[in-house]
Parts: sequence; structure tokens; C-alpha cells
Amino acid sequence: MSILDSLGRALITLAQVAAVIVPLTVGFQVLRDRPWVRRKIGPYAGSLRRLGLGEGAGVALAAGVFLGIVYGAGILIQESRSGRMSERETFLLALFLCTCHAVVEDTLLFVVVGGHGGWILGPRILLALAGTALLARTLPAATR
Repeated sequence: MSILDSLGRALITLAQVAAVIVPLTVGFQVLRDRPWVRRKIGPYAGSLRRLGLGEGAGVALAAGVFLGIVYGAGILIQESRSGRMSERETFLLALFLCTCHAVVEDTLLFVVVGGHGGWILGPRILLALAGTALLARTLPAATR
């Protein structure tokens, strides 16, 4: 295999990765500032509460799950500083995202190169949900 063949394959892989990441990032950035997005989080408040999170954590959770830990962490810091999240919620959400970040992006990337989406996605989500819910039950209600 020549260097030109390697370069060609690298460019194809780069195009496949960009085809997944760029639309997700642009779409999320456009949607996150829309007021109806926060209203749509309301029905999931019960699920968020089971994880020890309030509605203020919804946007940061969505960013981390869809786009990854770096972008999610940026949103998490923003939401935390805005006062919409408590220190406890920030900690629990950071734990969840450490275990289960970029599940959409990563799963799509691995499927593009031949992975099985269910085996990539399932264990990560189960571990993140179980670990966060367990810690939410053991942490004191307020850490201020």
C-alpha cells in the first residue's frame, strides 16, 4: 500500500466522520437556544429526578449525550454558573456524562466502520443510568 492509498483512505474516513459530527453539532447549536426546547424537557422531568437531576440539567445532558463530553462539559459549566443547576446536580450529571457521553455520535461513528450499534450503545446507557441513580440515592440532598 502506497502513501497515496493511505492518504486516500484517511480522507474517506475523515469525510465519514465529518458527515456524522458536523450535522449533529450544527443542529444542536441551532436548537439549544430555542425556547421550545426547554419546554420539551418538561415531560422528562420525572426521569431526570430519578437520576437526581432537575429540569435545568436537561440541556447539558442532551449536549453531552449527543455531542460528547467536551461540548457537554461546556454546556454543563454554563448551566451550572447560570444557577439552573445545584452543585449536586452538576456532580451527578458529570458522573453520568463521564460514563455515557456522545452515545449518538460514537455509536454512529462505530456503525459507519462496521460496529453493532446495540452492543456499543446498550451497556454504556445501562451502566450510566444505574451508577448515577445509585449515587443519587446515596448523596445528601443538598451539598451547598
